[in-house]
Order: sequence, then structure tokens, then C-alpha cells
Amino acid sequence: WARDVYKRQAICTLLGMSLAACSDFLDVDPHNKISDEAVWGNLDYAETFLNNCYLYVEGENQNGVPFCSYTDEIYHRTGYATEVYTLGNVSCDNYNVGYSDARGNTWYFYYNGIKKTNQLLERIDDVPATSNDDIEKKEQITGQAYFLRAFFYHQLYSLYGRIPLVYHTFDMNAEWTETRADMDEVADSIVADCNRAAQLLPTEYSSNDFGRATKGAALAVKARTLLYKASPLFGTSSTERWKEASDAQMEVIELANQGIYSLPSVSNYEEYAALFCNAENPEIIFEKLYDSSISSTAYSASYPMSSPPGAYNGYNGWGVWLPTYNITNVYQKADGTDFSMSGLKNYNIQIPSIDDTTGEIVYKDSTIVATEINPYDNREMRFYANILYDGSLWGYGDDNHAVQIYESGQEGVISGEQSPTYTSGEYWNATQTGYYLRKFMNANYNQWDETIMDNTPWIFFRLAEFYLNYAECQIELGNNAEALKYINLIRKRVNLPDASGINIREEYEYERKVELMFEGQRFFDLRRWKRMEEAYSTANLPTAMKVYKLLDGTLLYTHSTTILQKRSFREAMYWMPVPRYELNKCPNLDGRPYED
Repeated sequence: WARDVYKRQAICTLLGMSLAACSDFLDVDPHNKISDEAVWGNLDYAETFLNNCYLYVEGENQNGVPFCSYTDEIYHRTGYATEVYTLGNVSCDNYNVGYSDARGNTWYFYYNGIKKTNQLLERIDDVPATSNDDIEKKEQITGQAYFLRAFFYHQLYSLYGRIPLVYHTFDMNAEWTETRADMDEVADSIVADCNRAAQLLPTEYSSNDFGRATKGAALAVKARTLLYKASPLFGTSSTERWKEASDAQMEVIELANQGIYSLPSVSNYEEYAALFCNAENPEIIFEKLYDSSISSTAYSASYPMSSPPGAYNGYNGWGVWLPTYNITNVYQKADGTDFSMSGLKNYNIQIPSIDDTTGEIVYKDSTIVATEINPYDNREMRFYANILYDGSLWGYGDDNHAVQIYESGQEGVISGEQSPTYTSGEYWNATQTGYYLRKFMNANYNQWDETIMDNTPWIFFRLAEFYLNYAECQIELGNNAEALKYINLIRKRVNLPDASGINIREEYEYERKVELMFEGQRFFDLRRWKRMEEAYSTANLPTAMKVYKLLDGTLLYTHSTTILQKRSFREAMYWMPVPRYELNKCPNLDGRPYED
């Protein structure tokens, strides 16, 4: 996976992989194979220990539980425990919000990572390094450890707010006396680690170390942390906080000004979509890489979670991450004007269903409010890059076909193969919202090649986010002209006209919602703005687009207002709960806001 590109930062996935490009010792388990003294007596072994710390960086496309599942962006068809959150059942006794290490037991997962980085930082001074190359390598190992600890604490800070700050290891008989630190103290400690890391880390590596955290990655964690600190959920917003956050975003942007990162230009939606599948995208600041080996134990789940079911090469997915009706309507037209369904009127159709007694298909006369005007024509570039809809092309190579989501609207019409009423195929995996997710799916991945796995990376930080972060800070500081400059950098890339700045907050939020859609940011944005109730309001509950086909080939587009999931949100859910087992073990911890 190492390539002749030095300006990207990523995470090496180490389980089940041969990563000699990172180190000759990556396959060594320092706890099971060699003594503790040997680990800290050899620089290569110490690096192996560091590589093990990277295992606690989990991509959202790794285990089927992206943060967008908890927002109005996605209806997670199979749940994967996400309904613990979306249905409002979160508590100190019910903290598993997703089938992955980082979602199922978040507190335990990241504190394990912190424990390992603490151990490394306590012992790294013991590791001998005499040559200039070894001294530099040792400094970089130390910098990466500081970065990883900051990254893990940032994850906890983002979800829990107040958390214990632990900067040393404990022996077996030690008593736990720590308490949950105030949020400002947590943020400031993360920033301090980021500053330490940034001083020690290079802006780029040779190809052999492609994937390691750099100065840019450290500054990115710092910048996002300070953006959160300035936001309403994390404390009382102030000019000083927004200024501090603004300066931190600019530190990242300055690296782009120096040529370390860039916002690649694109001429069409395929090129834009490909940016999210390219580990060498020069916009990327920090990402998780996956090995394509079939023996890999950690790989991208984007394909099975997103691909439509069906017979074509590149299909046969599970249709799990389903964009909602409302979120697809957000995308503007190609001319930058807002989209809305038009030409709506009453139509009489016949809707098929299965007779419970006979098992046969029966047709029921129905009247629907629909339009013949195709809502997918003339939309902005990112719509086509992010969404698979009825009629869009998908599939590998020569087997590229139009996705058939339409359903029978008249007796004699066979429903499309990727629709929920195509009973001759894998309809149980078909979309319930009328859409499939295209973002993060690699059009060049041959799903039928059983010798490789999809290695689409998960991008944690990319330059566009920091342009938008900086714009938000400038809006809060009253510098609308400066904010508009950075908003329009994002719009120019996708061939949209400049935002006017007349309703700059609204224009900013549109750009942030669409540019970062499905990347996990909206979950944290709605929380930090204290507006999660909007996503859980009745008007924003997940519903579907229905497309009905008539005998003469006419397609009718209608909004099915049937709610797919009745969600519930309460005030305490702005924070994740401290697990009961931690409260029982650690008497000085508190369970607020779930428990006093």
C-alpha cells in the first residue's frame, strides 16, 4: 500500500496483514513473543508497539455503524444496535449503540488505546537511539504516540464531554481515584498533546511510512477540538473561544498554502466520487487504510453495506445504509437554486401486495399524489456522486447497468430488480427509502474477484472540512466576507455558483451538510449546536421516495410519508452514557446527565 506520494496521512490496518513497508517487525506481538525489557531495548520493537496502538483507530466503514446512522441522513435498515440510540433507549445500562468495538463499548475501547500510548510514552526514553536516523525515528514514534493519545481523547471528549484524564499506567493494586474532568480541561489537554505531536512530527513521510500521523494530522485534531470547545454544547461560546478555534483552523489551512494539501479540481461527478476511494487524494489529512488481501481481518464494509441487491456484476449488496427522502431533497439544482418536487397531481395506479392467505400477488387500486417530472434531472454534482437512485448507473466494467428501484404501478408490470417488491430476487435486501448510498463505493472494485477485498479508506480529516470550520469561526466572529471566501472555495470545486452571503449562516450550513454528508460530521454538528431535536422531529423521521412504473413506461415519483422508524431523542442523549460497569468499579465517577 505504500506509494510514491508523500503528502497524505493515514492509519495502517495491522491485523492479519504483512506490513513490511511500515516496519520489519510489524508481525511481532511484543506482549506474547518477547519480553517487556526487550521491547524497550530496541527501537524497531518500540515501533511495533506503536503500530499496535494504531489498532484503536476504527474507521466508520469498518463494521457497518457510521455516525450518520444516528441522524436524519441515513436509515440503517438492519439496525446493528444503532436503534439503541435512535429509539432513545440509551442509558448507563444500555450503552451499546453499534456492532463495533468503538460503538459497542466506546469507553473501554478508547481507554485501552490510551493505556497503550501511556505505556509507550512512559518507556520511550529507555529505548536506545544513537545515530541521527534513530534519534529522528524515536522522535517520530513519540510524536505519533502523542497524536494517538490526543485522537483517542478527542473521540471520548466528542461523545462524553467530561472524562477522566489519565496520563500514566496503573499497577495491578492501584486504586482508581480519578474523576471526570471539566470539559475545558479535557479540551486543553488534547490541544497540549497535539502541540507536542506537531513539534515532533514531519509534514510528510517517505513512501515506506505512508500512513503514519503527521504534523497536519495533529493540527487537525487540535482544530476540531477547539471548534467543539467554542460551540454551545461544550460551554459558553465567546469571542475568545471562536478566535482560538479560528487560529487553529488556519494552522491546517496554512499547510495547504504551503502545498502539503490541496483541494483537487473535478470536472464531473465520477471524478468527485472517486476522491473518497483514493487513498492518495491530496486533500486527505488523516485516514484509515485497509489491505486488499482476502486474508485481511479489517477491511472496508462500504460495498456490502451500500450496494444494491441484484444480478449484475458489482451488485449483490445488503442495502443497509439507506439515504432518507429528506436528505436527498437537500441537494440543490445544478444552477444553485433549491430543489423541490414539482408537477404533483393525483394519479390512479394499482399497487401490488402479497395475499396472506394464498401467497399470490394481488393488485389494489390506489390514488397517489405524484409527478412525471424526473426529480433526478439537473441536480448538483454531489447528488450523483453520493446517491444511487432509480435509473442511475452502477456496476463493475461491462456489466454497468441502470439501477431499477421502480415498483409495479399497474398489473402486468414487473417491479425493478433493486426494488422492495421484486419478489424474484433478493428483495429482502432492497432499499426501503428509494435510494442507495453511492458515496464511499469504488466503481473500480471488482466485487466478483474473490482474491481481493475492498480497500476504500475511511477519511477522518480532509482539507474541505477545515475550510468550512474556518468559515464557521469567521461567521461567529462577524467576518462574513472572509467566511464567504472559504464557502465558495468548496462550491467552485463542484461547479456551483458562488453563495451570495445574504443568508450566510443558512448558506454555510447547506454547504457543510452536503459537502460532509455521510462522513459522520452531522451527528457531531447537530449535537455541538444543540439542535439534535431537529433531526428527530416528526418532519425529519426517515421516509421514502416511491417510483411506480405503468404499462406504457411512464414513471411516477411520489413521497411515501410512511415513517420507517419512529425515533426519540431526549436532552441527556447529547452525551453518551458512562457504562454501568465503570461506575461500579470507579466510585468517584458520576453518571450525569443520565444519573445524579
